[in-house]
Amino acid sequence: MEQSVFEVVKQSVTTKAAAEHYGIEVKRGGMAKCPFHSDQSPSLKLNDDYYYCFGCGATGDVIDFVACLFQIGNKEAAERIAADFGLQYDTHVPYVLPKRTATAVQIAKQRERYTYGVLTRYHSQLQEWLARYAPENPDDEIDSRYLEAIHQKDYVEYLMDTFLSSSLEERALICSERNPDIRRIAHRLVQLTNENRQISTEFLSR
Repeated sequence: MEQSVFEVVKQSVTTKAAAEHYGIEVKRGGMAKCPFHSDQSPSLKLNDDYYYCFGCGATGDVIDFVACLFQIGNKEAAERIAADFGLQYDTHVPYVLPKRTATAVQIAKQRERYTYGVLTRYHSQLQEWLARYAPENPDDEIDSRYLEAIHQKDYVEYLMDTFLSSSLEERALICSERNPDIRRIAHRLVQLTNENRQISTEFLSR
């Protein structure tokens, strides 16, 4: 049975192989810096049959990836991959895009994006506090936010590293709604948001 260019490409080329072929450095665990947003550290996960960015939420298959990378249509992207990887296909076989419905995998990805977003936002806040509230002299009173940053930063970085390097099963545990660490951090972020909102309100009312 003859196959369309879409079918041949999706069966023959992984997202990781395509990313590496087009100049993206892929690190341990299939992680890379996402080319679709300003990515300071690898947040793009390249699996065999799909990619997912924990930072911006970009996702899709290898054809979607190349289409977004070069800002071209999916058909043009598929033909480009086929040409670059020397794949043969029947040009007369049409390809019908499958209907996309929400799946357990997509729901899991959404949960992963939320979890990683919680960790990165809190980590950025801790880094800011370390820089802003570091005591200048040994006798200075230590700000509570600086203490929080000192005590929490290493652990948050551990959670982020574990998240990025863990198996699907381990990552699912980290992303579970019942995970006490993620719930505590998310609650702390809500507290900070409310505190900042109150400060802004008081400043405007003066």
